Amino acid sequence: MQPADVSDNGEPVPVAKNGHLELETPIGVSVRHVHLCQEHVEILFGKGHDLSVYNELYQKGYYAAREQVMVVGRKRCIEKVRVLGPTRPYSQVELSQTDALVIGMKLPIATNGADPACQPITIVGPVGAVTLPGNGGGGAFIARRHIHMSDVMADKLGVEAGDLLDLHIDGPRPTTLHDILVRVKAGWFTEVHLDTDEGNAVGVRSGQTGTIIVPKK
Repeated sequence: MQPADVSDNGEPVPVAKNGHLELETPIGVSVRHVHLCQEHVEILFGKGHDLSVYNELYQKGYYAAREQVMVVGRKRCIEKVRVLGPTRPYSQVELSQTDALVIGMKLPIATNGADPACQPITIVGPVGAVTLPGNGGGGAFIARRHIHMSDVMADKLGVEAGDLLDLHIDGPRPTTLHDILVRVKAGWFTEVHLDTDEGNAVGVRSGQTGTIIVPKK
């Protein structure tokens, strides 16, 4: 399903309704994955190794890599966890609450691996292994639901990074999710990110749309 109101560049167009703005927005449901710094790429896959593209993601310049790793929790491990590229300044592991229960870990809901509440976790590749220290130095967490948008879209909506919005989803399990964190970067396309637990709970898959509600300020 494509947004009903889109601009020439494919971006959704805000619609004024009953004193607020509505934005029909694509939804991406994120499966467990890992982001790596270049140092850890080389430890896990070999010196001089670079990530290779498996398929492009919705945001320009971002991709799912061919490389996969195993993440090791306190009780169990999960194999074939996809690495996403490009590389980042620090490594992090993003899991769902269900994943956390499977591997025997209690994980925080966080924005990124620099959050001091993130937990230590070990990543194993075909050549080596690394243990992320947690406590703000890269670690494991459950990603907070959020919406990516450009600075242009943020201006149109009258919002800024860090604001919290609501997302209404129609379908067999219609619901409204609160506290969608706004994240802003020039050049980003507008897209909501949920994890698999959230997507399954409301019966939504990647590529479907929901309606972002922007209250009047």
